[in-house]
Amino acid sequence: MTKQVFIAAGFAASLFFGAAQAQDTKAGEGAVKSSGCLKCHSVSAEKDGPSYKSVAAKYKGQADAQAKLEKFVAGHHGGPKPKDQAKNVVAYILSR
Repeated sequence: MTKQVFIAAGFAASLFFGAAQAQDTKAGEGAVKSSGCLKCHSVSAEKDGPSYKSVAAKYKGQADAQAKLEKFVAGHHGGPKPKDQAKNVVAYILSR
């Protein structure tokens, strides 16, 4: 019985955190669109800036990717406004 409770709790937690990630990614997509990021970037094509797919590939598997990119995005001259959206923008970029 205890094992079933732990399994159910683990499943519920995975659903919760999965939903939270989806919200961050969706909010990040909105911030990318509203902040004008797509003037220089694209999901898959190189423009004046790198594509989001190439950035995600570059940082894939790096434990500190989120933190590194948040710092860069928040300080980027064309970065999201307000700056507190950097976390969501990076979640979106890394999900590509």
